[in-house]
Amino acid sequence: MDHALNAGQTRTLIARLAASSSDRAPHVLEPTELQRRIDRAEQTKDPVDILWLSQLQTQVCPAADLGDLVAGVHRELQRQISSDARVHVLRRGRDLLHRSQLATVLLRVEYDPQLRAGNLKYVQAANAAGKTAFASSSGLSDGIFLLDAYAGSLLAALAPSIWAFTAHRELGVITYTLGLPLAGTRGNAAELLHILSLQGDPNPFTVPMLSANAGTAAIDWWGSRLNELFGVLTDPAVFTDQNGEYRPIKHLHCRMTVEQLFRRVNSSQIARRDINARRVLLFTVLDTLERVTGRDLSKLCSLPFAQKTLDTLRAGMPADAAEVLLPAADRAVAALKQVQDGFFMGHQPGSGEVTLTHTDNTVARLDAAVAAADYIKVLRDATHGHGSNRSGRVDRTNALLAHHDGTIPHDLGLLGYLYLLDVLANPDNLRSHLYRGGKV
Repeated sequence: MDHALNAGQTRTLIARLAASSSDRAPHVLEPTELQRRIDRAEQTKDPVDILWLSQLQTQVCPAADLGDLVAGVHRELQRQISSDARVHVLRRGRDLLHRSQLATVLLRVEYDPQLRAGNLKYVQAANAAGKTAFASSSGLSDGIFLLDAYAGSLLAALAPSIWAFTAHRELGVITYTLGLPLAGTRGNAAELLHILSLQGDPNPFTVPMLSANAGTAAIDWWGSRLNELFGVLTDPAVFTDQNGEYRPIKHLHCRMTVEQLFRRVNSSQIARRDINARRVLLFTVLDTLERVTGRDLSKLCSLPFAQKTLDTLRAGMPADAAEVLLPAADRAVAALKQVQDGFFMGHQPGSGEVTLTHTDNTVARLDAAVAAADYIKVLRDATHGHGSNRSGRVDRTNALLAHHDGTIPHDLGLLGYLYLLDVLANPDNLRSHLYRGGKV
């Protein structure tokens, strides 16, 4: 990770990295199209058009000119938004790419009898045609190349506010932090799709203030945690069987699972306009978390456990980094408390207990945290349709639905983000659960 405080530092940093990494622009844009977007930004003066143009220019700029361009963007951000705006580069080493592709290479060997027998004809033909010879499910785990999948939740940490944006290059992820978060949504429709009726978050949102070093500290924390994460995800010893033999299919499964977690958490963070989409994403994220943490949904949705997880994260994180990374986690825990308070029958606020009365007049007394977690599980199971098809769960399911008012705070969907932070903060736990005692 590299940081630049002013345009001069930025020019030197980007020029050095571009020259040393054989950087190439990953996107090509017709000059007329680029000029059209320049003209639009100059005409509207809209922050959306201006920042989008800056992002696009950074992505398509030739490497030789990149230092000057990024320095110019940095200078304008400091002039127009905040003097605390900075530039950062999250770099990815080539060895990470090589280690991450081990599984796909060996899967081709394992499932291709001709290659396994030493016949290189088809692999050579694919290479000659510019095609990928080793591509087993590569489209489901390609986020490691540009790191877009793994940076998304960092950028959306303060959503619906925008505190940073990125441009992805071969040299790394160029990140512009604004110094001052901006409102990321508008109350009115910003595009035609927004005039279609959807349930969005009904609650107002206050754009937070950040200290001068908050963005840098958050990027440092996230980058160092990603480094540890990739150390686990590319360690062949993690993906061995009970005989100590490396199993590439196990490696592929785990890589795809972790990337799926990052992508779906990111989607839930920015789904402010669609309550149902965020809720469904939460349920699939919770299922994925059970795989990578060994904790079931009931535990993940328990208020005491969520609060303990948040407190542990706060204690182990620099305070300035927490300004960016923890507000959404705070909102998730507060939302979980609201779900717990939604039992309008059989629950006195502050009592810590919910009394469920069944239709046969039998009574079950549950800890309020257990009842809330059980209720969320009922909603998760309703992904397949409401009503339990398990005889032992019918009475409990019906009683929970009858006793709760059904109000699900929009921020409950951020619970997945809280536990994503926990995964990042505890790479040794991830290593243990991915290894699974050698199970394949």
